Amino acid sequence: MQMFSQFIINEKIILQAVPVNSEGDQNLWEMRVEYKIPVHIHTLLVAIMRHSKTQGTRLLGSIKLERGQLLASMKQKSSGFSLGLVKVNNDGPSLEFSARFSISKSPTMSSKHPHEAHVAGNDTNSLNSRLITTRLMQMYRNQIPIDSLELLTMHEGILLLSNQPEDRVQLLYMVGRIFLRQYRTSQVMDDLNQAVCAHNDAVREGPLGNESLGPLGIVLLNRFEQVGDIGDLKKAVFMLEAAVEISPDGDPNKFTRLNNLGIALGYQFNNLGELNDLNKSVMVYERAVKLIPDAHQEKLAFLSNLGSSLASRFERLGNLEDLKRSVVIFEEVVGLTPDNHPNKALWLGNLANSVLTRFDWLGDLGDLKLSVLMFQESVRLTPDDHTKKASRLNNLGSSLHTQFERLGDLDDVNKSVQLLEQALRLTTVGHPERPLVTGNLGRFLLSRFKRLGNISDLTQSVLRFEESVRLTPGGHQDEPLRLNGLGDSLLSRFQQVGNITDIERAVQIFDKAVELTPDSHPEKSSRLNSLGISLCHRFDRLCGPIDINKAVSIFQHSIELTPDDHPDKISRLNHRARSLLIRFVLSGNLGDLNDSVMMFEEGARFIPVDHPEKPSAIDSLGSALLRRFQQIGDLGDLNRSVLMYEEGVKLTPDDHPAKVGRLSNLGVSLRHRFSRVKNLDDINKSVLLLEEVLSLTSDGHPERSSAFTNLGNSLLRRFESLGHIQDLDRSVLMLKEAVQLSPDDHPGKPSLLNNLGNSLSVRFAKIGALDDINNSVLMQKSAVGLTPDGHPSKPRWMVNLGNSLFRRFERLQEPDDFYEMIVQYSSAAGSTTGPASVRFYGAMKWAEHAQNSQHTSLLDAYSAALGLLHELAWLGLSITDRHHQILQAGAVVRGAAAAAIAASQPSMAVEWLEQGRAIIWGQLLSLRTPVDALKKKHPKHAEDLIFLSTQLEGAGTQLSALEAATAAKQPSLQNTAEQYHLYADKRESLLKEIRTFEGFDRFLLPKPISELSLAAYQGPVIILNASEVRCDALVIMPGLDEIMHVQLPDFTFHDAQSLAKSLQYLISPSGRSDRLFGRVEGHIVPEEKFALILSQLWVKVVKPVLDGIAMTTPSKDNPPRVWWCLTGPLTFLPIHAAGLYGKDEAFGSKLSDFAISSYTPSLNALIQGFRPGSQSQKRFQLLAVAQPSAAGQSYIPGTQDEINHIQRLASGKLPILRLEEDMATIESVQHGMKESSWVHFACHGVQNASNPTESALLLAGHSRLTLSSIIKLFLPHADFAFLSACQTATGDSDLQEESVHLAAGMLLAGYRGVIATMWSIMDNDAPQVANDVYEHIFKTSPADPTHAAEALHHAVRKLREASNGRKSFFHWVPFIHVGV
Repeated sequence: MQMFSQFIINEKIILQAVPVNSEGDQNLWEMRVEYKIPVHIHTLLVAIMRHSKTQGTRLLGSIKLERGQLLASMKQKSSGFSLGLVKVNNDGPSLEFSARFSISKSPTMSSKHPHEAHVAGNDTNSLNSRLITTRLMQMYRNQIPIDSLELLTMHEGILLLSNQPEDRVQLLYMVGRIFLRQYRTSQVMDDLNQAVCAHNDAVREGPLGNESLGPLGIVLLNRFEQVGDIGDLKKAVFMLEAAVEISPDGDPNKFTRLNNLGIALGYQFNNLGELNDLNKSVMVYERAVKLIPDAHQEKLAFLSNLGSSLASRFERLGNLEDLKRSVVIFEEVVGLTPDNHPNKALWLGNLANSVLTRFDWLGDLGDLKLSVLMFQESVRLTPDDHTKKASRLNNLGSSLHTQFERLGDLDDVNKSVQLLEQALRLTTVGHPERPLVTGNLGRFLLSRFKRLGNISDLTQSVLRFEESVRLTPGGHQDEPLRLNGLGDSLLSRFQQVGNITDIERAVQIFDKAVELTPDSHPEKSSRLNSLGISLCHRFDRLCGPIDINKAVSIFQHSIELTPDDHPDKISRLNHRARSLLIRFVLSGNLGDLNDSVMMFEEGARFIPVDHPEKPSAIDSLGSALLRRFQQIGDLGDLNRSVLMYEEGVKLTPDDHPAKVGRLSNLGVSLRHRFSRVKNLDDINKSVLLLEEVLSLTSDGHPERSSAFTNLGNSLLRRFESLGHIQDLDRSVLMLKEAVQLSPDDHPGKPSLLNNLGNSLSVRFAKIGALDDINNSVLMQKSAVGLTPDGHPSKPRWMVNLGNSLFRRFERLQEPDDFYEMIVQYSSAAGSTTGPASVRFYGAMKWAEHAQNSQHTSLLDAYSAALGLLHELAWLGLSITDRHHQILQAGAVVRGAAAAAIAASQPSMAVEWLEQGRAIIWGQLLSLRTPVDALKKKHPKHAEDLIFLSTQLEGAGTQLSALEAATAAKQPSLQNTAEQYHLYADKRESLLKEIRTFEGFDRFLLPKPISELSLAAYQGPVIILNASEVRCDALVIMPGLDEIMHVQLPDFTFHDAQSLAKSLQYLISPSGRSDRLFGRVEGHIVPEEKFALILSQLWVKVVKPVLDGIAMTTPSKDNPPRVWWCLTGPLTFLPIHAAGLYGKDEAFGSKLSDFAISSYTPSLNALIQGFRPGSQSQKRFQLLAVAQPSAAGQSYIPGTQDEINHIQRLASGKLPILRLEEDMATIESVQHGMKESSWVHFACHGVQNASNPTESALLLAGHSRLTLSSIIKLFLPHADFAFLSACQTATGDSDLQEESVHLAAGMLLAGYRGVIATMWSIMDNDAPQVANDVYEHIFKTSPADPTHAAEALHHAVRKLREASNGRKSFFHWVPFIHVGV
């Protein structure tokens, strides 16, 4: 700020701009001047002025000096005197004037006239009121040129004159108008500042009228537009509001004042973000439009302003009505404006902006294309030298960029970059549009980089964004937007180059952008989303759990702020899904994984096929599905993952940078499917794809290391299948390259080391080179050491290290290797994270090696393995997938029981066998277990548990293996599977909570022996355990607390396998669904071989057991009952028929001479069967189903006779519901089963070897009552089922412990006892056996189905003794009783 003074005599300035010098502290100033004052001058006026670049020149006030006062001061020889400043502005500074003078006479001065040599011009320096008024009017009317210095002098004169205030107001108003007009021509800021000063003085001098308030507001707004001083803006709004307020409705200028106020409020909203300003802006524009006449030349401008304010409010609040009104108004404006109108280009741009915004929200491609056309026309109408040319080029470039983002046309992004480069040339440094243009150019370059991968585009993008941020003043409304753009470019450069500084800067910048954006701002959700993405990438690099947890929360906040109909809603859901997937990898929380899959599902489903984000969305879904398959083993997830990746590859252009990653993902998923399904086409295709990926990733490519890794792993899998040594050697080379390319501190390093270690270990097993196994152990130890405890991948690394250590131990016999191997396996088994299958494998190998070495940890190993079974066979999976997961569990369970027996803990052995056998049936029974005790104490938890359990009863067949390959095309199946996963996860969490309640700590956990002993309610239950190390019988006796142990020293696991194999060979010709096939009387059959099998069972197994339980006295009349619970290959052997069958054998040489045998799949199934029977008379009937002629099967002639016999015997005792031939449909049969307590099937039966849950009873036409449909039934009134069909208790050789057959399914559905067949039966035998069974049962009244085992015992004996006791074993042995 500068200070100066003027000396005025007789209304003329005699000295202009006398400098006033500061004495250092800005509180004191000094001026020195010499002037000869004529004798006749009595008064001298000193005017004090100040000048600043931002405020202009202002008159602060004046000091009046009298001649006499000066002379008196000199005569008194005083040092001076002081006078106060007469201020022209009461708000101005108060100054005190101190003066010292010396006086001398001038001989050359005339006494009549003052010396005028110092007066520069008579009129311009005159402060004469009349002259000022005349000159001012001439300037105002453009009659003389405007002279800024003269105008400044007149401004000063007006303030110093003693005119009436109202005269001064008018004159000052004229000065302000003239200065403003001069500024608009000169663009000199001093002119604008003086205009503000003049209007300020006019407001101060006169009454607050429109003539002064409004103009002051306008000039302040003009100065704010140039300088950006918020103080000017706030004062402008205040003045314009006051002007509007005092304007009557009839004032012809009121609409203009409203329009001006709307403009100022809009500026204030843009700079301060106050929503109230924006709403007031809309309202005052609406009033202005309403008041202005239609014919007025400014009507279109007013409408345009209203449209712009509505568009701004939409951007802030997201109300579509505002946007729609904005478009309608702009369309009206543009439609009424001729092409030669100076504002046509502006208004076309406004309309294009609103239409483009409408596209962003509603997605109509027509809007996008229309906006491009309108922006092009706006640019065409704008001359190259127009001040808004750069802005309109920017708008056109933005619309083309949006079109590129939507349609992917490279021409669009190239044009957008060219347009912004042209705009940049028009906006030199200091141009107000420069930050906007540089920011958008950076954004478009970044998009082109993401599409083409040109690193120079990325480099330029970062530079442009940095310039844009640097040029944007702090607090500017666009500061968060430009920060966000810089963050995007830095994040992309980090992804490309891997410089940790870039990701650190990106996170900080995104964080600042979020902090500067209020929650009510429509871009807040977008900026939160960007911050979340950057945190995920920093987590990928640095593995900080704080980053990923914060990212999950931030994405959730972003989603909450995003309206459901927002076009970015899906992408934000996808980003949260991705963060949950990452967090799952860190924590192993299955809930995160399931939530991730469901969110990706939603995104992939709702994004249009032609949308450029579609490939990314379905690729992400594929990744989540593959991850879930790896965790829980759902084959449907794996098949759908492959389909998703295939579609993503198909939709991605060959030149797209993401193509490499998507090809790689497909190759990896095919490798996983090969490992599960063993289809060679999958692994061959995987190798081909990954070889292509490697060829597409040159040195320095960020995916190069991954390309080596994935190809190496697929080559290893192919070698393991085909044995081609070149695949193995290439695998090692590929994986070595991957390790060498990866920095030591990279979070993926442990995985790479593990992969290389695996490949080397396999090559050692093949070739035997010690270097390979030593390096393998070294690599895998490093992988384990670099991976923190709790990481889900650590158990896998430890298991692999254990495998390599064992291979080296086998070769070198170093004890340290063995002990370290046990440590690795046991640590993997005890981990709380990682796939259950990996941890179970670790426990299994731990137990295997502990067993072989008699290690003291053996029981701990088996305990760990059995504790993982409920996770391994997770309830959320289909039964098919659960069966696959537990394929190896049977041997482990039998080994665990053997170890417990060897440790003299037979009760533990029984508990473990029950826990590890019939797992799936046990799960389904637990879902149907009554929760009465829980209901009494915790009714809400009981209600939730019942609901979840009921829903999960259908989970078993949600996606069978047959359906899994096409599930991706069946949304209903997908959604059902997802729902089951969710229900299973919720039920598991609920059970954990229930078990914290007092008295419920064992709720639905495996039963202890005290509860399992109830299975022997009506007789001994004999468990035969056949393990690799020993065979034993464990007997639960009625009334005894302790388990009886009977060792079977003469019988081995291999004996059991051999007998089962021999029997399978004997019955294999009839191992079909053809009930007719059999061996007719007299046909030569290997009866001796069959007899040998039965005798071996008698001598080595059954007789020792009977002796052990003291059952040594045979009985013909009333033999006791025993139940057999079999394991391993024993499940396929007819223990009930064990004995010696030579013609000279005495009574007491076979099991049937001592006891009536029944089977049970588990102790729980038997306990369930002993429940009280239903008393409902409504359902006390027998459903008889006869279907002799199922489609594709041979005719069974005896079925009607069979049903007729039953009806005759039941007459008057039990109502019969008959369903025969075409009446025996699935629907009618299932309905009949629900209405009946007994059921009899006389039809074909088939055991499906490839998919045992699809084993079925064949009904009318092509319909099948499958095992999978039977287990869905819950029949609480069911009592007894007779399955007079083939193969209804055959079972599956791969799932020996699971009793996967129709008879077990009937028990699960609710039937307490079932008569079934182990293999195919004869047509003539079935009716006879059925007749004899029912005849025995109906001897009592009411008929008691618990006598069914006894009835079958007698019926089979009768059948066996036919033909003079020479009835073939193949005729009578298949009939068995299961259950109570």
